[in-house]
Amino acid sequence: MRPEFKIFSRIIKAINSPSKGIDEVLHIIMVNISELIQAEAWSLFILDEEKRELVFHEVFGEKAEKLKGMRIPMDKGIVGWVATNKKPVIVDDVYKDKRFFKEVDKKSRFKTKSILAVPMISRGKLVGVVEVINKKDGKPFTKGDLEIIKTYVEQAALALENANLLKNLKQKIDYLTLLSRINRNITSILDFKLLLNRSAEIIRKTFGYHYVCIGLKRGKKVILQGFSTAEGLPPRRTVIYEGEGIVGEAIRLKKPVVVQDVSKETRYLPGIEGTLSEMVIPIKKKGQLLGIIDIGNNYSDSFKNEEIEVITQVSHQLAVAIENAKLYEKIKESTLRDDLTGFYNSRYTEGPLKDLVNEAVKEGHPVSLIFLDLDHFKWVNDSFDHLVGSYTLRLVANRLKRYIKDVGIGVRYGGDEYMIILPGMNLKEAVEFAEFLRKKLNGRRFKISKNTRYRISASFGVSSMPEVAGSVEELIRTADIAMYKVKELGRNNTAYFDKERRIRLVNDWKDRI
Repeated sequence: MRPEFKIFSRIIKAINSPSKGIDEVLHIIMVNISELIQAEAWSLFILDEEKRELVFHEVFGEKAEKLKGMRIPMDKGIVGWVATNKKPVIVDDVYKDKRFFKEVDKKSRFKTKSILAVPMISRGKLVGVVEVINKKDGKPFTKGDLEIIKTYVEQAALALENANLLKNLKQKIDYLTLLSRINRNITSILDFKLLLNRSAEIIRKTFGYHYVCIGLKRGKKVILQGFSTAEGLPPRRTVIYEGEGIVGEAIRLKKPVVVQDVSKETRYLPGIEGTLSEMVIPIKKKGQLLGIIDIGNNYSDSFKNEEIEVITQVSHQLAVAIENAKLYEKIKESTLRDDLTGFYNSRYTEGPLKDLVNEAVKEGHPVSLIFLDLDHFKWVNDSFDHLVGSYTLRLVANRLKRYIKDVGIGVRYGGDEYMIILPGMNLKEAVEFAEFLRKKLNGRRFKISKNTRYRISASFGVSSMPEVAGSVEELIRTADIAMYKVKELGRNNTAYFDKERRIRLVNDWKDRI
């Protein structure tokens, strides 16, 4: 597991632990993120709003004990500037910066050379500042360092703001129990589908709503992906465009829209049967709309102001969870990619391909697969070198991408073997597409070195599910067998399994290019 994954996991567990107080949580966060960037000193300042001062709350470094509890006015120092302007900053030489507050160094007898400081902002409100001082290797801080720190500072800000919320809203214990439960259940979930469905279920069951749907924004539309309904009733639509109905109005305004009686609302579009009141809360982060929480009840005048406030707080937590899931998906995606070609690698066939195929079959759609192997590719490696061979594999992938980008998914299965996954294509269509690719691949020479152009052909095997194969493993195996049949019979051709599970060759030798 990558170090950032382990640190990310430890921080999430600390935030969600019911046995840990806010001081302990902040300490754990600072200890863990200090592992990411080796620096001489770290400080976490908490904002005292009444006195307009920043308080040293957590301090790491040689002179830490002398600074803990010390206060800095908001109008003093680089950290004060960061707090006032709510902007991060990197200062390579503090003694060349007029904002530098020398009193801290005088008290601690510490020599500050460079500073990286990031504001802790939650729901648009400043709660503190994290400051990193002097990289141990003597090098200046980088934008990369800043991005790393920002990711984890958001977690600290969320933890601190949640703690303040608990302190200020004790009388709303029932609603805060919901926030705690939501936080425990969703912030550590990194699978999008599970995250949205679990969140919808918790919200609906806690308040007894008729339904809860959660959708994510895609361009000017929202795609509903998380559902929980009292009677298992399906929504009439899963794609809602900006300005369309109450959900579309919330997308347009980026503000909550509450309709206590849908029968009196001209914007209302019937969705889930039995709905008499509807509330839509946007999910936002830093002003950017990420999605919506759509809630309905089967009676009028059902939403209280306190509920609207709490669901809005839930939307903030959900926004962080969604961003966490996006980060996880991005990292996970990188492990599925082949560095040479940009195609997926063979790991894609172990999980994501099965999910794609199972979903397609469930909805009654076919999925076809083309397995292709370059002909005589060993000659390229033997005649030139492996660097030229690798370059040629990239050229082949680039040519394939040009033709499959709108219809298929490319996989470099290994060596000079590729797979093209074709969701929605039946066997006949896939065979025709394989022939199209074969001709495009072989139709124009590849420039594999400065003075060499080489015509590359490939052997293609095609299979389809459910027409031929009954499982993903069988889909791959039958396409592979068909491809090797082409190799056996002379290469540069296309073969496929028909519905009677017989291998058919598309072209006679004389017909091939």
